[in-house]
Amino acid sequence: MAKPEDPSTSLTFDEAERVLWADSGAGYEAVYASLCAHTIPALLDAAAVAADVALLDVGTGTGNVARAAVARGARVSAIDAEPSMLDLARSKVPQAEFHLAAVPELPFEAGTFDAVVGNFVLDHFGRPRVAMRALGSVTKPGGRVAFTLWPAERSAGRSIFPRAAAATRGWVPRQMPDLEAADDYPRTEEGLAGLFRETGLADITTTVIEWDHVTTADEWWISIGSGIAGSGRAYQAQTPEVRAAFHENYQRVAAELSDEDGTMRLPYQAYVAVGTVTEST
Repeated sequence: MAKPEDPSTSLTFDEAERVLWADSGAGYEAVYASLCAHTIPALLDAAAVAADVALLDVGTGTGNVARAAVARGARVSAIDAEPSMLDLARSKVPQAEFHLAAVPELPFEAGTFDAVVGNFVLDHFGRPRVAMRALGSVTKPGGRVAFTLWPAERSAGRSIFPRAAAATRGWVPRQMPDLEAADDYPRTEEGLAGLFRETGLADITTTVIEWDHVTTADEWWISIGSGIAGSGRAYQAQTPEVRAAFHENYQRVAAELSDEDGTMRLPYQAYVAVGTVTEST
């Protein structure tokens, strides 16, 4: 069996994702939850989430999308494949209904929801077209499906850890299984629209959101030290000497993006896409 810190190519993409995010709820909440929250208003607006809308929040994480939707008066169901995420989400949003589930295996009847949303969850699907069709099937005809996506081209914010790794001698990258070519799609605005179109959605629109995420070098380092996501897992797998060198390079890169008072401003960009479910989806 492959070690949890080093998933082999014998694992499927979805299996490797489960390993990658195992027990990561607290670390995610401490760092990345606030970053990903920037796109929530635009995501909910795209899906026309308002009072009495039956909403499915896909990959809820620690529940920020669910909480924002409940504040709008929506009736929220949410799913995630990681128990530690769901534990935090349930405590944060007791008004929502949470399920431990992974797409495409959904515990819902066809046509259950008025809208389905997912905030930065598309990259966690091993078979995105299959996943999108499954999510369309639990949406009512005329309902909206909206997702956010990180672009393939990394912004300065998303480049800070890769830059530090590239400057670190002896750094061993973490390997994830590749998607099958037939399941992959370009991580561009056009590619995202194409994914929606190919899975039967209509009236597709896409927008670009840009923002600066405000943090500090020490706060942002929590994700690495906690072993969160790919960079954090890769860091934990290095030798002590390589980890020390990586930290030095991280501090140098972070200083370039920080003000004199230590405030670090990380530029980010994301896509938001929405489509409408047709009778035949």
